[in-house]
Amino acid sequence: MNVIQSRFYAWIVVLVLIWGGSEANPVGPRRRHLDVHHKKPLQTFRPYNVAHRGSSGQIPEETTRAIEEGADFIEADIVASKDGYLICFHDVTLDATTDIANHTEFANRKRTYEVERVNMTGFFVVDFTLEELKSLRVKQRYDFRDQQFNWEYQIITFDEYILIALDANRVVGIYPEIKNPVFINEHVSHSYTWQTLKDNLLYLRNVEAFYSELHNMTV
Repeated sequence: MNVIQSRFYAWIVVLVLIWGGSEANPVGPRRRHLDVHHKKPLQTFRPYNVAHRGSSGQIPEETTRAIEEGADFIEADIVASKDGYLICFHDVTLDATTDIANHTEFANRKRTYEVERVNMTGFFVVDFTLEELKSLRVKQRYDFRDQQFNWEYQIITFDEYILIALDANRVVGIYPEIKNPVFINEHVSHSYTWQTLKDNLLYLRNVEAFYSELHNMTV
C-alpha cells in the first residue's frame, strides 16, 4: 500500500466515523450510540484548525490531553502493536518520546530493522503488546516545548482517539495518518485478528452509499 492509498483510506475513516448516521456495521467506538446530529456542527466562517498530533506544543503529542485541547480536526499518526492493536504514535521506535529506556524489563527488546531502506536501531512498537505499551509514559519530543507534562500520559489506541472526538460537545473531525504501513505489515503477525493496516481501518460497509446519501452526490 503506497502513501496515496494510505491517505485515501484514512480520509474514508474520517468521513464515516465523524458524521455517522449510516446503517453500516458499527465499529467499536460507535457502540456508544452518541447522537452527533444534535451537536454544534463544524464551523464554516474560517479555515479549519487541524491540530497536528493534538496540542503537541504544550502537551506530549498524541495523548488524550493533547487531543482534548480542541480543534476542528485532530490529526494523529497510526501504527500497530505486536498483537495487532492500532495505536496513535508517530514513530515506529519508542526511544524519542517514551520512558522505554527506564524499563529494565524490556532491555533485551532493542532491535535493528530496515525501515524505508534505512537501518534503524531502537525499541520498536511492533515488538511490544498493547499491554506493554500502556505501561510506558510519554514525553515531549523537543526540548524547547513545555516539559511540565512529561511522563503523565500513556500511549492511546485508535479507538480511544475516535472516542475523544465522539465525546466532544461539538462535531470534531479526525485526520488519521497511517505511518510506515509496509514495515508494520511485515512485522505484525497475521495470526492475530490483524490482517493489514488497510483492512483494519476499512471495517465499515456501504461507505459509498453512505457518503452519497450524506452529500447527495455520486462517489
